[in-house]
Amino acid sequence: MAKIEYNNSMKILIYNIGYSTGLKGSWRDYFLKFWRYFWAPKDTIQKIIQLLKGQKADVICLIETDVGSLRNRFRSHVKMAAEALFLPFYDHALKYGPNSWARFFPTLCKQHDAILSRTKGVFKKHYLKSGTKKLVLEFRVGKISIFVAHFGLLRASLRKRQMEELTEILQKCDRPYLVCGDFNIFKGLSEVRGFIEANALKLVQTDPTFPSIKPKRHLDLILACESIKVKSAGAIQALLSDHLPVYVEIET
Repeated sequence: MAKIEYNNSMKILIYNIGYSTGLKGSWRDYFLKFWRYFWAPKDTIQKIIQLLKGQKADVICLIETDVGSLRNRFRSHVKMAAEALFLPFYDHALKYGPNSWARFFPTLCKQHDAILSRTKGVFKKHYLKSGTKKLVLEFRVGKISIFVAHFGLLRASLRKRQMEELTEILQKCDRPYLVCGDFNIFKGLSEVRGFIEANALKLVQTDPTFPSIKPKRHLDLILACESIKVKSAGAIQALLSDHLPVYVEIET
């Protein structure tokens, strides 16, 4: 494989692909096409991969992937994306806790989050104590760490507790880092102010991302240490999930 030149920058993309159901976030979609959570359209993942191919990201963080359930015809989104995008280094894990009941259900046990990269790094898995979705993936690449999380959906109090637990994990990190993912902050950016202040972070992705059909909520965020130099960041317009993909390009 030819050596990849980064031009002293790294592009990181984060996308909640909603298990490739192709729902766009409208109540009409959720009500009339709910069956897609049990049998997803065959071509949606291919369209997502084509979108990602055009972005030429160095690191891709995928939330709500399916790694081989009946819903997606026993195909792994992560493996398909890694092969099609020539991202040879990747890891993924079930988003629920190590002892979760979800591990024993045929479809739920295939619901993973993942990180894919062009360059070699070290993958680590952390788990929060609270909530159902406990996984925090860490990718140590170059001189930085990238943390990917998916916070609780229903209660702001749970998300606050999860952010406090993530703070404990971040305090042990010995390098500059980014925190990104689906924060599910339906009460607005005020939900993350305490987390940002506690960890001396800056909010670098501020575009609304949900629902993708008419974005008005800031659910998918990218936060970074002050020492990380950001060249650009934002959301990408795409109607392949109920979330928009987001990205950040940093100096390396």
